[in-house]
Amino acid sequence: MNSRDLILAAIAGQPHPRVPVAQHNFTFCARQAGVTLERFRRDPKLAARVMADAAERFGYDCIILDFDTCTLAEALGARLQFPEDAPASVAEPALRDLAAFGDLPMPGPERDGRLPLWLETTRELRRLVGNEKAIMGRADQGPFGLLFQLRGHEALMLDLVDEEPAKLAAALEFCAQVGVRFARAQLAAGADLTSIGDGAAGQSLISPRHYRQFGQAFERRYRDLMGAGYLSLHICGQTNAIIEDMVATGCEVLELDHLNDLERSLRVIRDRTCVWGNLDPSSVLSQGSRIDVLDASRRVVELAKRLSWKFVLCPGCLANADVPPANIQAMTDAAAAWGRYEEPPAAGPA
Repeated sequence: MNSRDLILAAIAGQPHPRVPVAQHNFTFCARQAGVTLERFRRDPKLAARVMADAAERFGYDCIILDFDTCTLAEALGARLQFPEDAPASVAEPALRDLAAFGDLPMPGPERDGRLPLWLETTRELRRLVGNEKAIMGRADQGPFGLLFQLRGHEALMLDLVDEEPAKLAAALEFCAQVGVRFARAQLAAGADLTSIGDGAAGQSLISPRHYRQFGQAFERRYRDLMGAGYLSLHICGQTNAIIEDMVATGCEVLELDHLNDLERSLRVIRDRTCVWGNLDPSSVLSQGSRIDVLDASRRVVELAKRLSWKFVLCPGCLANADVPPANIQAMTDAAAAWGRYEEPPAAGPA
């Protein structure tokens, strides 16, 4: 099996020889190549080459293609700020009133904002790696995360309390439809799977009750609308209280942050979806030694391979630009040394 085969087998829950490794590390890749993020996000051929070279150098199995978390918001009219060597962020939301979402045009992935740059990068990356490496082409934000950016943090938190649920639902439905168009385009461009981040819907910002009503319900709607293809869901931070709800979205992959209790989650999930995670990208990957990363990776893969075929070793969130190269290599080395399936796993009871 090559790298792409390993990733696809893990997602499908089919037997494979070892735990695969994915890297969410575009800022690291740019830093290693001596490329600023401003150049990286504006030049698809350069971005693809930078990511393909890093995957080849460090031997991991899946490239997670990403630029920032607000490209959809930009295509819908949010004003962004673009630091020279950091990901873009929202400077001014697009919606001063929740009801104004009805005035927003439906963006076209091949024509609006920087969405075409993402798709061109996916196509070029596929050309460079062929069928040897797997590609996760992110589709930016999930429905709640996108509305969060379009309205702004404080405004949306007040909306949850003050607005009629039907108005919130209508705005979230629009956001789901916007995202699905981009997700389908990423798959058509050559990605093996696509993914959404919905960190604003996590336990760090809203209650599990609000998550089920306004986060999970529209993540599930997104998955249903997307149709064919693999979809991954990533929620930053604590997700221990909502893991069953995340499974119920129907997403084929869940990317879990380092604050998630991985053993508990694997036992709750019981092979219903593929789990990616969940090394700490800061204290372990950025600040730890190679030995620290080897030890943390060993604990994760030895736990996961006992319980499931459906697991991929991955940082719990974006790996920082300052991660030592030896630490990226350590994840690959740990999977090779300790991630081999000597016997079939068996997921434990919830």
